Amino acid sequence: MTRPSSVPLKRVRIAAAIALALAAIVAVYLMGRHQGRLAAHEDAAGPVAAEGRAAADTLAPAAVAPPGAALPPPGAPLRRGFAALQARADAGDAGAATRLYRDLSQCRRFVRLERDVQRYSDEVMAAAGGDGAAARSRQGSRAALEAAEANERVLDGLRAQCEGVDAAMLGALVPNLQKAALLGEPYARACYLARGPGLDAAGLLDHPERLSAYRGNARTLIERGIADGDWRVLEQLRGAYEPGADSLLAAAVGGDAAQRYRYLKLFRLGAPAQPGATDEDLATAAAELSPTQLADAEGWAARTFNQNFHGRRIDADGPLWDPCVFPSE
Repeated sequence: MTRPSSVPLKRVRIAAAIALALAAIVAVYLMGRHQGRLAAHEDAAGPVAAEGRAAADTLAPAAVAPPGAALPPPGAPLRRGFAALQARADAGDAGAATRLYRDLSQCRRFVRLERDVQRYSDEVMAAAGGDGAAARSRQGSRAALEAAEANERVLDGLRAQCEGVDAAMLGALVPNLQKAALLGEPYARACYLARGPGLDAAGLLDHPERLSAYRGNARTLIERGIADGDWRVLEQLRGAYEPGADSLLAAAVGGDAAQRYRYLKLFRLGAPAQPGATDEDLATAAAELSPTQLADAEGWAARTFNQNFHGRRIDADGPLWDPCVFPSE
């Protein structure tokens, strides 16, 4: 049996899981320092552009900052800077749109994380018998208590950042994700392709037009991702073309066998040399193609790998993790 004064290993692992979730949010927080203005595309407005403006209209008007103007410092209260950021995003500022959807994503998850962290902290203190000093004498207890304290510090920062952020502002998450994706932010592009309006599933009840916007934008973003040599986009395509795939992206791209083979072959060219599941998928996909189709697909994959991806391996930019989780700079 576990002694009352020690914290079970399971709880330490829970702490680690919470810490990882918070670390992902901190990484997003740090990425807010990225202030570069990317080349704007005229289709960034889209049919859902008015949603962010509707939320901004509830706040005091703000002048649009000049191109290249600095973003608010990381962790700044979002409500205070929301109107100015939204005005910049609506004017085609990729940095502002990116900052908005990242901050809004953090604030949307804050309530759940706050609950989880509080529950864990309560369990740690209860297991320690209320005597934190005694618990620290044991390695597992010390790690658990330190993790709980670190989580609380991060939450304090998020609490200040998200104070006063209301439902109207949170509703601007998907529109700003779409803007940032169309304006060329690579993580936004991969996230939008992977989740699209499903990132705010409840919002689809009020904004079903987001689905048609996603269908209209998906192929454009795919083409740009392939042109940019973005493995994150290719990873999403690999899953979307899987037989039986039921994601939004799968519905948008359809089930073209030749296209599936192209993307699989391109992915295989960047993958490790040892055989794996991709080879089995390639063999299955190849069986559905004619010799001419197969030759065309092989040629396309080789050219694209060399010209667009510059022969880079799939892990050149880091692991292909959840595309909606962003690493720090």
